[in-house]
Formats: sequence, structure tokens, C-alpha cells
Amino acid sequence: MGLPWYRVHTVVLNDPGRLLSVHIMHTALVAGWAGSMALYELAVFDPSDPVLDPMWRQGVACFGFGAFHVTGLYGPGIWVSDPYGLTGKVQAVNPAWGVDGFDPFVPGGIASHHIAAAFVVAGTMWYGSATTPIELFGPTRYQWDQGYFQQEIYRRVSAGLAENLSLSEAWSKIPEKLAFYDYIGNNPAKGGLFRAGSMDNGDGIAVGWLGHPVFRDKEGRELFVRRMPTFFETFPVVLVDEDGIVRADVPFRRAESKYSVEQVGVTVEFYGGELNGIWMFKWNSEHSKKLEIQLQRDKQFDTAFL
Repeated sequence: MGLPWYRVHTVVLNDPGRLLSVHIMHTALVAGWAGSMALYELAVFDPSDPVLDPMWRQGVACFGFGAFHVTGLYGPGIWVSDPYGLTGKVQAVNPAWGVDGFDPFVPGGIASHHIAAAFVVAGTMWYGSATTPIELFGPTRYQWDQGYFQQEIYRRVSAGLAENLSLSEAWSKIPEKLAFYDYIGNNPAKGGLFRAGSMDNGDGIAVGWLGHPVFRDKEGRELFVRRMPTFFETFPVVLVDEDGIVRADVPFRRAESKYSVEQVGVTVEFYGGELNGIWMFKWNSEHSKKLEIQLQRDKQFDTAFL
């Protein structure tokens, strides 16, 4: 009959060398899987479609497995063994919601844990929850990718303009806290272990809102900085017009500076915030370019240019 599958685990547990080597190999396999999955999700990701948000999708898959496949509601159930491994078979399993669900030998725990985990992943990690207030944890991924705070800001500005307020007056009435939630530093994909530079050196601790910048090219077209979705930790700085056509950018290499803000002649005017009414005509300095890089969207919180 050959060796039973668990025989290899017995060998590994009693041999430190093998224990170390299989874990190293396991790390390599997981790294390969994670890398390939990242590339796959990058290929199919569409921030405009919440159904394609990776965490949401994985939560739904987890829920479907626990609520339908395991329970037999719409699926075969799972393999359930008897204590002696003689009469095991595939059968439907009811979720175990009580203390017995934590017993590793109770099959119902598999169903209940997958259902509960789905709510943790798709619910709290993507949509947020009562235990993750945005005042402390910042915007959720769902809020960021949907432009939740941005839409509210524009709604308030539009309401102000309808009351015959000027752009400066309308933007000045936006609460700093509301603008702060739409600042790139609050993108859930930013920060963490992979920050570059000290946190109080121009890109970390926000102390004031500089205002809402309006970019224009030589032809007077208003340009918008393409929003960075939460799937990325870094994102190119690209300015598009109202039709989505790329008009300017901050190039990675001088050889590809066809649309650079210097050549395109981008200007910027601020409304609201600490730079209210200031208009920059030239984009030929690192000072101005750094401002645009830190924007990545149209809310700027920093002390670098005060």
C-alpha cells in the first residue's frame, strides 16, 4: 500500500535539517504563488469595478466555499472521517457556531470559520467596520477606490458655487478633516513597512492643508492628476484632461519627457487651504515638481512648501 501521506510529516518532525529545508522550500513556493497572483490581479484589476477588488473577491469566494460547498446547500459537502478512518465519505456539514466550532475535529467548524472569515475579509478589511473608525485607521480601500470623500467634497463645492460663492470661498468652506481623508498619504496602500525617508521630512506627518490645486496646460485645459488605486504602493504622476487624454506627466527618464510638466507648460492655482489664491506659472524647479509628485490626487497635506 505504500507510505500513508502523513508519514512524511513524521519524518520531518524528527529531523531538524529536513524541517528547516521544507520550510525554506515552502517559503519559495508561497513567494512564487504570491508573485504570480499579484501579476494576475494586476492584469485584471479595474478600480472602477468593486467586484474586481481583490480582497472583496477573495472574501466572496471564501463565503461561497463555507456557505454553499461545505454545507451542501449548493455543493458536495466535504470529506468527513470516522475515528478509525474506515467509513469516511463526502457529506454535507452544518456550520458549528458554538464553542464546539473551535474543536479541530468538528467538521462544522470548517463551514462556520469560512463564513465568518469572509465577513472579516470582505467586510471589515474592505468596507470597514464599527471597530475600525476612519478617524483612527483612515479611509477603507472601498472608500478610497470609489472616491467616497472626493465626491462629498465636490458636492459641497458645487453647492457653494450654486450659492454664488467664488471658487476660493467654496473650497475654503471644506473642513480640513474631510480634505485630509482624500489626501494620498491616507491611501490604504501607502505607508506601512515600506516607507521611504523619515516621516517628518516632507512626506509623512501632515500638519496642514495647502489647498485644492487646479492644473492647466498652455491651451488653458484643466488637468486632473490620475487617482492612485489601492492596488499599488507607487503610481506614476499623470495629468489628464476632462476626456481622459494624457496631457502631462512627471517622467521617470529625461529621454521620455515628451509630456513633462516643464515642456507642456503646466500652471497651478490653489483654492482654499494655506496657499489659497497662489498661482504658480513655471514648473522648472524641483520645488514645483515635488509638489505635484506628492499630490497624486488633488488634496495636499504637507509642510514642505509653506
